Amino acid sequence: MQLLFKKQTKVKQLIADPGLFERLLTINLLEISKSEQASNHMVTLTITDTTLRYDYAKALQSGRKGLTLQAIAFFISTDPKVQDALPAYDIIDEITPIYLPKTEAQLYQAESRQIVQAHGGYVEIVEVEKKLTCLYVLPIAGKNVMRFKTYDPATLASDMAETSESLAQEKELIALVIKKTTLTEKMAVSTINFIKNAHGLVKRKSGDPYYTHPMEVAKILLEITNNPETILAGLLHDVVEDTPVTLNQVELMYGPEVAYIVDMVTHYNTNGYRWKLDDEENKSILDQCKDIRVIQVKLADRLHNTRTLCFRKLADQKRIAKETMEFYIPWGKKNSIAIWLPEMQHICETILAQKV
Repeated sequence: MQLLFKKQTKVKQLIADPGLFERLLTINLLEISKSEQASNHMVTLTITDTTLRYDYAKALQSGRKGLTLQAIAFFISTDPKVQDALPAYDIIDEITPIYLPKTEAQLYQAESRQIVQAHGGYVEIVEVEKKLTCLYVLPIAGKNVMRFKTYDPATLASDMAETSESLAQEKELIALVIKKTTLTEKMAVSTINFIKNAHGLVKRKSGDPYYTHPMEVAKILLEITNNPETILAGLLHDVVEDTPVTLNQVELMYGPEVAYIVDMVTHYNTNGYRWKLDDEENKSILDQCKDIRVIQVKLADRLHNTRTLCFRKLADQKRIAKETMEFYIPWGKKNSIAIWLPEMQHICETILAQKV
């Protein structure tokens, strides 16, 4: 690969995850150099100054003052000409569609987009006249952004699955969280709105909005713990696995303890990559875990999934029931969490006794 580097900024420091930032540049430089648009594998990297504006349009409409941050634009392109950045790029909260990449190029572009969005940045990928340009704009002070980003159901209602039952469930859970933990109403509401936004229009086999599942998990957890990190992790436990939200984003918004619990209960390795771990790998990781918070979240998740097995095909019910009997119930006994096990065992034994 031939690299032409053009630096047009005096900025010396950028707050970002070092590993993810290195991967962002690496995968783009290498993959673009292999693209059909790259003649002689020539790639130009141009770094220049710009700004990012957050919720700018909504801020003007509501009379609020939008947040503007200094930023750095990274143009990775097969075009040798110097790239000119706009004075500002607007960031608007929106759901990024989840899709399965069909080509290697789509795969690295999807991963790059996820890395940039985790840092509160802007992404634009343009193919014009056989030239490919990937623009990634990152705020210099990235951690400030994740604190600012909000997920307002009033402005995103058309992108979320919610029902009168799920809204009633929200109110019930918020009241329980306020009563039993040190979490504020504001934190409970914002977290529920966050997962509602993240899971979007996805529904469970029962037809219920998907976000009702993590709310039920949090409610189950409140039966045995008032630890705020555990309850938050219960609400967030599926966002890294099932939505565009990254573990880095969870850490920036909720801290390292919550991110650690979410990381331990997810079915994905998320250290810069997203590949699914098989069942035995997952069980091995869980079996070695000694953090009671992780064990509580995983068992609460399994309990609610067990309660709703009736909405799945009988073959799937039996497979999950068998796995629950063979691993999760003994694992719960081993870690002295017996409160949910009799119900779990009764449901599983009833399912396994059915004839196909």
